[in-house]
Amino acid sequence: CVLDECATACASCVPAGGCGAHQTCLDDNTDPASLSDWTCTCDSPAVGAQAAGSATCVLDECATACATCLPGSGCGANATCTDPTATPASLSDWVCSCDAPTTGSNVTGGPTECSYDECTVGTPCGGSGQTCLDTNISVPASDFTCQCDAPSVGSNATGAPANCVLDECAAACPSCVPAGGCGANQTCFDNDTDPASLS
Repeated sequence: CVLDECATACASCVPAGGCGAHQTCLDDNTDPASLSDWTCTCDSPAVGAQAAGSATCVLDECATACATCLPGSGCGANATCTDPTATPASLSDWVCSCDAPTTGSNVTGGPTECSYDECTVGTPCGGSGQTCLDTNISVPASDFTCQCDAPSVGSNATGAPANCVLDECAAACPSCVPAGGCGANQTCFDNDTDPASLS
């Protein structure tokens, strides 16, 4: 005799409603003397199983490959995936969020774009007299460029403040020596050519 508790209505058998949504019942031992040994197993890609009862199924769409799950490419650079409701009944609700210190929008069910403009964090180029430019805002890589603001002169620097010079005797600026110079029989000399040191 055979008694498949998954297919039969009996006191020890699976209820009429079955194991539950997204689950499959299996009776490994169909001997009529072997009762209450059926198992509910969650349908792939969900995981979980329960002997003689409905299983609690878990489907973390961030960790599993499935039609609604996170694609192989992931959330994108500098982003993390979270699945707020990791069950087979709640699909396409995974969220991609940017990792600090990058910023960007949280995106549900798809990758996000994260950016990190190093010029907006503190004063990477030092005080006044320089302009910061970060052309690669996809990663924090210390690749920003500092360039001297006119009338200062100097070479651009990557990942550090530029070395800027402002000779007030030679430059045209509000605090500089007038166009006519110091006057007859005089020589102008700027002891401190730091752009922050004016007049």
